[in-house]
Amino acid sequence: MKPSTGDILAMAQYPDYDLNNPFTPTSSYWINKWDSLSSSEKTEMYRNIMVSSRYEPGSTFKLLNAAIALEENLVETDTAGEFNCLGYEMFGKTKIKCWTSGAHGPQSLRKVLENSCNPGMMQLVKKVGTRTLYKYYQAFGLFSKTGVGLPEEISSIFHQEDNVGVTELATMGFGQRIKITPLQLTAAISSIANDGVLMQPRIVKEIINTDTNAVTTIEPVEVRQVISSETASQMLDMMESVVTDGTGKTGAVKGYSVGGKTGTSEPPVEDKDFGYVASFVAVSPAENPEVVVLVALYDPQVRNYHGGTVSGPVASGILEEVLPYLGISHDKIDVSTSSSTSTASIPNVKNKTVTEAQKILTNAGFRCEFNVTGNKNEVLVTDQVPSAGTRLAKNSLVMLYTAENNVRTSTTVPNLNGMSAARAANSLKAKNLNITVEGTGNVETQVPAAGSSVELGTVVKVILK
Repeated sequence: MKPSTGDILAMAQYPDYDLNNPFTPTSSYWINKWDSLSSSEKTEMYRNIMVSSRYEPGSTFKLLNAAIALEENLVETDTAGEFNCLGYEMFGKTKIKCWTSGAHGPQSLRKVLENSCNPGMMQLVKKVGTRTLYKYYQAFGLFSKTGVGLPEEISSIFHQEDNVGVTELATMGFGQRIKITPLQLTAAISSIANDGVLMQPRIVKEIINTDTNAVTTIEPVEVRQVISSETASQMLDMMESVVTDGTGKTGAVKGYSVGGKTGTSEPPVEDKDFGYVASFVAVSPAENPEVVVLVALYDPQVRNYHGGTVSGPVASGILEEVLPYLGISHDKIDVSTSSSTSTASIPNVKNKTVTEAQKILTNAGFRCEFNVTGNKNEVLVTDQVPSAGTRLAKNSLVMLYTAENNVRTSTTVPNLNGMSAARAANSLKAKNLNITVEGTGNVETQVPAAGSSVELGTVVKVILK
């Protein structure tokens, strides 16, 4: 899916069938049991499981729970020891174990996602509470059909809110004992990749009348703002950590930043034959996503059936071909301070009307923010941060001020030490700060220093080594 528009760029499943011979099974999965199936059971071969079948999403669902907690200001991304994994959580006499045999110990939210830690996520959803979770699940579109326009679309199965006890709440924390469609999850993750805005999935972009050549355009549909842009940026930063430092390393793509999350769900209690589902959800580029990919493998016949092992490499292979095909540049260029086409010099917009300044900056490839109480077509810009002539990457932020609204807002420079350029850029974007980069590798030096108080739009110089 393209997160900014909701466009479904590709949708595929296997086993499939031959459209020219639809009543003849083509794969061993169906051939081996075809004669023993009833007529209704045989129709399963034609079902589009992306919209007409539910599954337990497992740990990919942790991204939504983490986003909710961040949006509600109940957690921070990097508070050390905020969660503690003993290898299990007790709920009365019920012990729910982590997926690993050991214990992860004290962790920040970032580490909980990197390690895909179940106890850490159970502790998180307990902080949030069922009522708040359900409010956001509805906002993420999980309680209704996506409206993609494909036949036989169904919706999810969740516990009734009043019936959610401590155990049900805990298992929802890591995406089990609930069922959603793959498209519902993809759309929800795409909202994180789209500055927190949920888009309706779009399968048809335009209709052309071959007799008259009249074109009917199906415009993208913005459903709602689910989480703030800042929360979305923090989530993308942690998703990239999952791929660079966590269970999602197999989803990496050389030359591109990738954010992701692994998932491995157990068979449903009522259907043990369903098998495990190994999945991987990926977004790329991590700081400005153009593509969201979900890979779900049902009942993989291997000993190590975890999502990071069997689905991560598939997602990586898809992105490796799709990103260049879509003309998406390598991330190293995107944050470069060289004279490449991905950077530009900030125009001088002083003494321009706010409306004119906004248009000039947008055309030059920059974002701008301002607070105007008067008429934008009449009020003049008196100052801009950064100043005119500063060369920055496209999509960098320019703050505009007027004589009537000249109040400056300060923020604290985050600690970027050890981060990749893409992660550093994402962390600064979440604070409404800009970045210039020198060198290659990871951040060794930054100016201003971490903890400094600076005004919004300030440029932070980082040196990589």
